[in-house]
Amino acid sequence: MAKSFTQHEAQPGTLHLIQERFITKEEEQTYIEVPFEVANERFERIEIRYHYDNRSAGSVVDIGLKSPERIVGWSGGARDSFFVGVEKATPGYLAGSLPAGTWAVLLGAYRVPEAGCRVTVEITAVPAYSRWMKGDLHMHTIHSDGSYTAAETIELCAQRGLEFIALTDHNTASQNRFTLANDDRLLLIPGVELTSYRGHANLLGQLDALGDFRVLTPDAAASELWKARDMGAFVSLNHPFCDLCPWELGFDVPYDAIEVWNGPWRELNETAVRWWQEQLSRGERIVALGGSDTHRAERFVMHGRPVSSIWTESETVEGLLNGIRKGRVVLSADPDDSFITLSSGMQGIGDTIAPVSPAAVVPLLIEASKLQGGDRISLWSDRGVEAEWTTDDEEAVFAFDGSADRLFYRVESRRYIKEMERTVMTCLTNPIYIGRSI
Repeated sequence: MAKSFTQHEAQPGTLHLIQERFITKEEEQTYIEVPFEVANERFERIEIRYHYDNRSAGSVVDIGLKSPERIVGWSGGARDSFFVGVEKATPGYLAGSLPAGTWAVLLGAYRVPEAGCRVTVEITAVPAYSRWMKGDLHMHTIHSDGSYTAAETIELCAQRGLEFIALTDHNTASQNRFTLANDDRLLLIPGVELTSYRGHANLLGQLDALGDFRVLTPDAAASELWKARDMGAFVSLNHPFCDLCPWELGFDVPYDAIEVWNGPWRELNETAVRWWQEQLSRGERIVALGGSDTHRAERFVMHGRPVSSIWTESETVEGLLNGIRKGRVVLSADPDDSFITLSSGMQGIGDTIAPVSPAAVVPLLIEASKLQGGDRISLWSDRGVEAEWTTDDEEAVFAFDGSADRLFYRVESRRYIKEMERTVMTCLTNPIYIGRSI
């Protein structure tokens, strides 16, 4: 798994073409195709830019796009660039699979001066590639007890720099109709928060995963959660140690993750992380998630606080969910706050290092960015804190020779807030696990 913090602008295998087409006066009021070939189906995004000359003489050239199967969009003269992706697209264009074959940029020769005009079309096709994407996995809208509409939520999250969100209103799927309308800025993960008087749980990835929320016993909860999982939903138990709405249905029910970080950092999150650490130390492999649980405008609660960064192999909801299932998740206090990765050779967060001798050394590399002076970074294993570093730099790299007789390694960073007279978590990684020989 790659360790870099940023996406590479020029991905290996990117197709980049510049084509010119001279349009004559005789072609006015016709539609012209500028064909290009997409060799295979590994691309996840096609971007088009164009410009043309002789505008002062009255030239007007419209634009659109045709796939091997159909016309997928038309801008007219309203845009000079657009994109289509597997699950996102510029308004006016259809997201969907990008089939191999002959595509064509459509040029509409609406007005052409006597001298004609020259059109330059730039085509970029980007293949699917692995990258970190950041988002929020827990929020509410007017579809339950939130004050924001789904559209307002999407706008606020985009302004915060998020790249995906999960709409998780209480006990309803009506908000998920918005996940079917592709947004050009965010990936929208369908979700619902099972909300009973005995605890809350997010069901992610399915449009309508919740049959009956009225679960008051562990057996009833287990039955409902099994049904959701059988449908393909990912189950996360929310704020399990909250004073107002803790999870009281036991931990023998089927679930995939624990929300260890709910909203701004506070004691209920400390308790959740301690519990999670105990389970990891017993050999359990539970994914740690976070979510803002935003309902309305509040002083300290806002979308993307905390933010979940997920290592995904494609810019798709399926890619995000696969990353979550594999535990490739890093939690940060805010979209622009501390971000840390942990790796050992080619293995990264969520991965398992191949079985090795307990006496072997496991080389670990910690890479941190967006730090503040005095931040304390801690390396944890099933034995507790293995090492700590304090740095005054914005970026830092630490190497540590770990022991293979551990079950896992993970990283935390914390910061003392003078105004609050307390220390808060700023970043938390999921573990790298150590394999065991049989």
